[in-house]
Parts: sequence; C-alpha cells; structure tokens
Amino acid sequence: MFVKEIMTPNPVTVTTKSTLPQIVGLLREKQIRRVLVVDQGKLVGIISDHDVDSVMPSPATTLSRWEMNTLLDKLTADEIMTSPVFVTGPDCPLEEAARVMLERKFGALPVLQDGALIGIVTESDIFRAFVEMLSGGDVPGLRFVLQVEEGRGVLAQLASIVNDNGGNIIAIASMRADSEAYRRILVKEEGADPVKIKTALEEVDIEVVDVRERGMCGVFQTP
Repeated sequence: MFVKEIMTPNPVTVTTKSTLPQIVGLLREKQIRRVLVVDQGKLVGIISDHDVDSVMPSPATTLSRWEMNTLLDKLTADEIMTSPVFVTGPDCPLEEAARVMLERKFGALPVLQDGALIGIVTESDIFRAFVEMLSGGDVPGLRFVLQVEEGRGVLAQLASIVNDNGGNIIAIASMRADSEAYRRILVKEEGADPVKIKTALEEVDIEVVDVRERGMCGVFQTP
C-alpha cells in the first residue's frame, strides 16, 4: 500500500499572511487539526492546532481582553507556522511514511508530486488503513492469532489449512513474538468451522493463541 492510496487530496491551505482568526476559523469550520501554508504555489509551512494553542495568552497575563485580541488579530501564518516542512511523495510505501511519523512524532506529512502539493497523509489516515488491513473491512468472520516457528512455507501451510476447511483468508499480518525463534500471525478468515481449523492447526504443531468472532472485544462506555 502506498501513500497515494490513503492520503487526503486537496488539503486545506492558507497564505503566509492569513491571520490567526482566519486560521482558527478554518480549523473549526473544516473540523481539521492542521492547515498547510502556501506562498506563490509553494509549500512553505504547516500550522497545527498545537501551534495555535502555543500562541494563545496565558491566563496569568496582565493584558486586557482588548489588548490580547488586538495582538492576536495581527498574528499571521508566517509567524506561527512550522518551517521547513517534512514531506513525502505519493509513491512512498505507507509503512515507511508511518515509521518516519512515529520516530519524529509527526501528526501528518504533506504529499508533493513534482513540487506541487497534492495531498496530506495524517495519523488518522494511517490508523484507518491499519484497521482495514488487520480487520479486512466489515466482512464477518473469525480472527485467529497464531504462534509459529520462523521458517519458510508457514504462510502457504496456513492458507492450505484454511482453504481445506472451507475458509477464505480476508486479511493476514505478522509480527515478532517474545522469542526471536517465533512469530505471531494474525489471520482473519470467513466461512470455515472454527473447531475444524483449530484442530487442523494444532495437528501440525501451530499454536492457536486466540480465536474469536470479529467484533468480540471488551470496548464499552463507562456510566
């Protein structure tokens, strides 16, 4: 999966001389957390809701409300934006963009193609893609978490077991287990009998850590 497949196209932009009230108005109107700053068609900065909060006066200020409003009304985008901006391209693998965002604690990366701004990929976009990849969308089915030994042919073996028991793999993911000799594999499938699949897996020494229907999760709202 690539950035271009999950990015938000046509991101909201402001100019370097857009005022703070205008920027706040856009954030509220569009219900977004950041705007991009463009000067003569070129991306020059990014402003997040955190940047806006950082320039708001402290409750302990001695300025009057009128004085504060006057000062804030004069603030422009080029005075509060973050610049230069880290960017990515539309053909960047999603996992690489996500890794950079995680390491550098970025909430978003503007997307440029041939120097032109074409989109923005945010933490929400990546989270949405992550859920889609792991859950296979809204298709009902079973979710297996397996622990397998590192080695070739494991995925082929899993696919064969699911297929032989009338199932169809919707999504599959792998990550390191506690021991370097093993991996945890998540398999989402539909159509198979859970008892038959569990038995077939155990017969070839594949440990079934967890199995449950999609949506069976302990998420609830407190009183």
